[in-house]
Amino acid sequence: MIRRFLRLVTTSLLIVVMGACGNNAWEELPSSIVAFVTQYFPYGEIQSYTESSEGSVVKVKNGATLAFDKNYAWTDVNGNGVPLPGDFLFDQLPGDLYDYIESIEGVGDVYRVSRRSRIVTVEMLDNTLTYDEITGTITYPAARG
Repeated sequence: MIRRFLRLVTTSLLIVVMGACGNNAWEELPSSIVAFVTQYFPYGEIQSYTESSEGSVVKVKNGATLAFDKNYAWTDVNGNGVPLPGDFLFDQLPGDLYDYIESIEGVGDVYRVSRRSRIVTVEMLDNTLTYDEITGTITYPAARG
């Protein structure tokens, strides 16, 4: 009888601790990152969140890895083998870059987008595009495959 009771208490505590760990990642996220994740990855569960002096990284369980700078602006969105959401591309890419990707019917083939300074890099299934935000120039610096 006592053994059953102790097993029940131990199991209950384990469930409570595991549940608290699962929610903790959401609680740590800044509100702007929460808004970004819920808008573009609404069905994802947060696996981890790390913050450093250079920015932060959010890992969505079985999904994307999202990197943000110190001001919580995205710098890298990696689908980790899964195409990125079309609404993310439409909302977050410069209009002429999105229009170009749409014109080549590549919206469903974008797996990673990163931006550094004035350059946006788009990794697609078979190639990589770069976009210069100042000149509006789209180039293919590397083809894969």
